[in-house]
This record gives sequence, structure tokens and C-alpha cells, in this order.
Amino acid sequence: MRTKNILSTTALLLLLTALSASIAFAQSDKGKEMSEQHRSKVAETVRALTDLAGKDQNIGEEVRVVAEEQESSNERATKAIQAVEARGGFKTFLIGTDYKNIGALRSEVVTTQNSIDRLTKARGRATDDAVKADLDAQIKALEETDANALNFIKVNEGKFSIFGWFVRLFR
Repeated sequence: MRTKNILSTTALLLLLTALSASIAFAQSDKGKEMSEQHRSKVAETVRALTDLAGKDQNIGEEVRVVAEEQESSNERATKAIQAVEARGGFKTFLIGTDYKNIGALRSEVVTTQNSIDRLTKARGRATDDAVKADLDAQIKALEETDANALNFIKVNEGKFSIFGWFVRLFR
């Protein structure tokens, strides 16, 4: 009877390990896709903002500074997304998601929100209607990127783990 319980427990553990490994492979591909999508979308926005900076002298310098900040923020956010998704499924299943990199990504989301605020204020000072329309498009693109990053954070924070509550007690 005791041997039968040990075998059942062992089989259950092997099944959970296999399940978490298969989930990890699927999430890893999705994470690479997410980080690459984030990187390319923000890079397009930075390019457009850099081009836009030369079109209106009233706001040109501020738009250029925001573009530079978003470029460096994009690199840090992409690395954080990749690190969260690179974490093994079994490790995530046992101790939870990579909260350090989730926190770093939250910080970059705040940086993007600050950039959106600065661009919105700059839009009010713009003199050319075409520049205002272009700024609106870039603000919308940054808002979409921000929403996607927040969704990524929410999904990864909500992952089930056996000992995640215990790990969070000491962080």
C-alpha cells in the first residue's frame, strides 16, 4: 500500500514537471515575440519623434529629449521582458515569476507615461497642425505600447506558483 502511494506521488510530480516544462516552451516563444514586438514598436515611435523634432522649433528640443529617453527606456524594458520570459517554467511554477524584472518593467512603464505627458504638453505648444497630428499618432503608439507592457506585467504576476507567497515575504 505504501509503495503504491509513493508511486502515485512520483507519477504526479513527473506529470506536473512535464506540464510546467511544456508551458514554459510556449511562454518562451510568446515572450520572445512580445519583447521583439515591444522593441520594434518603440523604435518606430522614436524614429518618428526624431523626425518630428526638426519640424517645429517651439517643441523640437523637448521632443528630441523624449525620443532619446524612450530609446534608452526601450532597451531596458526589452531586456526585462526577455528576462521574465527566459525564466524556466519549472522555476516559475515553484517560486513564482521574476519579480525583480517585473519591477524594472514597471519603472519603464512609468517612464513612458511621463514621456506621454511631456509630449501631450508639447502638443499644446506646437504651431503646425500637421505636427500636432503627428504628435497625436506617436502619443497613441506610446499609449498602446504602455498598455501592452502593463498587460504583460499583469499576466506574469498572476502566474500560479507553489511557494511564490513565501518568496514574496522576503522581498
